[in-house]
Amino acid sequence: MAQDFDWNDIRYFLETARAGRISHAARRLGVSHTTVARHISRLEARFQTRLFDPDGDGYVPTDAGATLVRLAEKMTNCAETILDRLQPSGMYFGRVRIGAPDGFGNAILSRLLPELAREEPSLDLELVPIPSNHRLWNRDVDIAISLDRPQSGRLVMQKLVDYDLRLYAAPSLLAGIGAPVTLADLPGLPFVGYIDELLYTAALDFNSRIHPGIRTTYKAATVQAQLDAVIGGAGLGVLPCFMAREAPVVPVLPEAVAFTRDYWLLYSEDDREIARIRRVAGFIREATQARQAIFRFDARAGQAG
Repeated sequence: MAQDFDWNDIRYFLETARAGRISHAARRLGVSHTTVARHISRLEARFQTRLFDPDGDGYVPTDAGATLVRLAEKMTNCAETILDRLQPSGMYFGRVRIGAPDGFGNAILSRLLPELAREEPSLDLELVPIPSNHRLWNRDVDIAISLDRPQSGRLVMQKLVDYDLRLYAAPSLLAGIGAPVTLADLPGLPFVGYIDELLYTAALDFNSRIHPGIRTTYKAATVQAQLDAVIGGAGLGVLPCFMAREAPVVPVLPEAVAFTRDYWLLYSEDDREIARIRRVAGFIREATQARQAIFRFDARAGQAG
């Protein structure tokens, strides 16, 4: 019965189940849409059952497909374990994709990961921006840096670091409008902030938490864009101290406007024994925690770190 069974078909099926669309699976696998569709059709013909149902512009597994997804995941984990066990000791091979919010990704990981790339030249490292609706369990990424600790899911969850945020402004802006002395001085001043419907989490709506009278006159989807806007004098803005510390901005009312949040490192429980995942996750955790000081606000210096 297994003589005419092509195990490679399973790989194309599983990637499609994870991606939700044949075109996305094809892009991940580096092949054509037709190639993916052909493998799935061959698998369906072999088992004489439909494995996917159309769902809007994508596909969802049928009951039979859902059963196959669970078994295919086990096959993938076994294959990963074989590679780990048989590869030379102390060496790591394969791709690891890390997803992170733009602030942490641009200011921290983009500087740390090249060091790991030099240490582990056989690893293929990918750093991608992570959307709020990322699907770690569908392998959009292998490791995710999150602004919130998930309340459920078969995930390894490790707290990375606490980070402080303060209200900042460009000196040129303050020279023109005058530095506010109390919170009551803030309404009427220009503010920079997030686009409401694109917030990762409501907890990032800092401006409304500072004072109900604040009007955000310049909105951007990323914290890097907000930092650039604050530097350019578009308004005052709440920024992570680890990003503002190297920028030409100054803190405003740092005792009255103070926030602290945390970052979490997440990866699938199924990948707990995958050596390359453990290596990358361990490196990120250790390198970040070794730099804890840059994430905190230093009142003596008037800025972070």
